[in-house]
Amino acid sequence: MQSTPNYLWSTEDLLGQGATACVYKARNKKSGELVAVKVFNNASYLRPQEVQMREFEMLRKLNHKNIVKLFAVEETVSGQKVLVMEYCSSGSLLNVLEDPANTFGLSESEFLIVLQCVVAGMNHLRENGVVHRDIKPGNIMRLMGEDGQSIYKLTDFGAARELDDDEKFVSVYGTEEYLHPDMYKRAVLRKPQQKAYGVTVDLWSIGVTFYHAATGSLPFVPFGGPRRNKEIM
Repeated sequence: MQSTPNYLWSTEDLLGQGATACVYKARNKKSGELVAVKVFNNASYLRPQEVQMREFEMLRKLNHKNIVKLFAVEETVSGQKVLVMEYCSSGSLLNVLEDPANTFGLSESEFLIVLQCVVAGMNHLRENGVVHRDIKPGNIMRLMGEDGQSIYKLTDFGAARELDDDEKFVSVYGTEEYLHPDMYKRAVLRKPQQKAYGVTVDLWSIGVTFYHAATGSLPFVPFGGPRRNKEIM
């Protein structure tokens, strides 16, 4: 078991894992309320301090029903930073798409819910000058509303940063299959580029995500798979 002053979890209750953190299902010690805790690993502390702080700052300024809520920032006994967030009990959009029933995409009614939720969440990000930079089905969480209808929420702001409409950035983040082609060239194919990127990188990733949700497959998959045949990808 691991804990912070107010929350407790077992490392067996793993919800997700990334390069810099693991997410676990946890409980409030007093109320028993279920939450998700994002526990940062040693690799995360090798990043510049401003990058480490960025995710906390982003989540603190965002408040929308289609963005996973931040409840608290706490520390474990060993000093690991922990984000305490809203727990979405129905997994991610990726889990939904991996269900055999959705092999050829979501039903039209469910797809329209995904569309509305993601667009509403993204509009809130733009209003607050935030670019997400890692939109994909695995970063869109799902929970069931009281009316039995799905609610989808954007999560994982580890790569997010503040950016005005006309501003640019040069660092590369994201997940290969959902990455803007210019960023793909530089990050995956290691081709030197002097290009800077703007808020439109999120639009590309949203387009690929919606296509995936509507059809059950990625829009661009070379023979042999996207990770094996990178030049064609």
